[in-house]
Amino acid sequence: MAITINDTPEDYAPVYNKMEYLLSSTNTAQPDFSFVADIYINGSGTKAARLFPQLRPSDSKGVVDIHRVLEATLTTDLGDITSILGTNDTSNTLLNYVVKFGEQYGGTIYPDLTVDSTRYAINASLDKRDWINWDFTNDYDLRGAGSKFLTNSPSTLYTGINDYGWLYYATSLANITDFYVSTYDSSGTLIGNWEIDTPATSTIQYVASSPASLNLIDNTDLLAGVQPIITSSVDYYTIYARVVGVQRSETKTFQIRESCKSEYKRLIFLNELGGFDAFNFYLTNNSTTSVEKKMMKVNPDNVSGTSLVYSLSDKEKVQYYTKTTETIQLTSDWLTEEEDSWLLELISSPEIYLQTDDGLEYIAKVVETSHKKRKHVSEKLFNLTINIEVGYDNYRQRG
Repeated sequence: MAITINDTPEDYAPVYNKMEYLLSSTNTAQPDFSFVADIYINGSGTKAARLFPQLRPSDSKGVVDIHRVLEATLTTDLGDITSILGTNDTSNTLLNYVVKFGEQYGGTIYPDLTVDSTRYAINASLDKRDWINWDFTNDYDLRGAGSKFLTNSPSTLYTGINDYGWLYYATSLANITDFYVSTYDSSGTLIGNWEIDTPATSTIQYVASSPASLNLIDNTDLLAGVQPIITSSVDYYTIYARVVGVQRSETKTFQIRESCKSEYKRLIFLNELGGFDAFNFYLTNNSTTSVEKKMMKVNPDNVSGTSLVYSLSDKEKVQYYTKTTETIQLTSDWLTEEEDSWLLELISSPEIYLQTDDGLEYIAKVVETSHKKRKHVSEKLFNLTINIEVGYDNYRQRG
């Protein structure tokens, strides 16, 4: 008996895309032959699933896609707005797995004939172009100055002094020694530098990046500099990862901006790469409440002693069900083409939060179901208007 693994998923693969193995065997001529794939997750000795890939008629090889088994195990890791750590571990965004291959024929199963190495799945979902070109090691594993954070956001982001937010990143080498933060005033003069310690040990982590999150970091987690990191004198600041003073990630710039017209709204949303991004809507925001009512017909009791008494206050129609749902319309400031393209991830995101004075409020959905990709060559200026539906309904008393 001999099974060969001809091809495998990437060592670190996005779990909502195909994760396929290509198999061959020396026993495919046996009656009622099929491959057997046993999947073990996060070091468990118990099988998560057993699949039976069938032979391809064209070449007698087997193809098995395991991503649906794995995606059910992964969830998300929303940043902690109360954390005083500079970096935090995640526990739900990545898993490890092993697939053991066997075969079945003649009514007998022969398991565990060939065992693949340990691989990893990330809670990411890429469009086909990005998935075909996916290169975790060279693009996202923080190893050099060109390595990316787990976000498709522009290199410059706008934020407010009271905003929470994080940058998610991958580090399979576990050797990032600090995150380097430099703050500048409106003339571009350097105010100060800070080094954020990295006690987190998981492969996927997140670092505080927005002003309120940065200013929560305890001084014991700062290798250089003391709080506060962001003051009223700061106009913008930069963040990147380092290993012993050498830059190991792209640089993200955060421009501090407050709305002079009205209170802006900040949305924090799950992005395609499994991290959480944030975006501020600086222009108008309006709230609309829809009311759903259900009525029933009743017969009032008009008998009073020996008389029939009628009154306009008699209840003949009763409102027995009233539900209210709030929808908030948000409008952004003028967008770059890069921002406009990135915000498709917000519109399609399955997990969105609105930052409020009470914390993060869950949003059920963005109502819009389409997004037009725009170019400045055809539209000189454009912004984005969306409607968000809050994640709860309110109910009134019965009539």
